Amino acid sequence: MSSTASNIKIRILVVDDEPDILLAISSILGRRGHYVKTFDKPRSALEHLTSEAARYDLVITDYRMPGGISGLDLAKTAKKEGRKTKVFLMTAFDISALPEVDEILKSEIVDKILQKPIPNDKLIAIIEKSFLHNNH
Repeated sequence: MSSTASNIKIRILVVDDEPDILLAISSILGRRGHYVKTFDKPRSALEHLTSEAARYDLVITDYRMPGGISGLDLAKTAKKEGRKTKVFLMTAFDISALPEVDEILKSEIVDKILQKPIPNDKLIAIIEKSFLHNNH
C-alpha cells in the first residue's frame, strides 16, 4: 500500500436517496481514482450488499432514508461475516441533537458520522486518511 493518499484506490459504495448527492460524491471520488458504485434506493443497496460479489472497503450511507431501511441497516449488513468494511454514516440532522450518536459509535457498526453538507476536500481527506495506514 502506498503511503500517499493520492495513490490509494478504495472500493466505495454510496447510498443516499438524493441523486444530486450521489452524483457529487461519485464524481469527486471517481476523479481521485476510487471505484464508486451508487444506489438511490436503500433496498436495492441492501440486496446488493448481501451478494457474495459485493466487497467494498467503504460504505458511505445516509442515516435516514425512505422505504423502511436506514443507514444502520446497511451498516450492519456491510459489517457482517467479519468483513473489514468501514462505514461512514451521513446525516443532515444536527449530530449533537441525535441522542443515539454515542450508542451508534460505541457499537462499532459505524466508523464515522459525517454532517451534511460536507465540503468535497474535507470528504476526500477524511476518506483517504482513514485508509492511509490500513491494509484494505
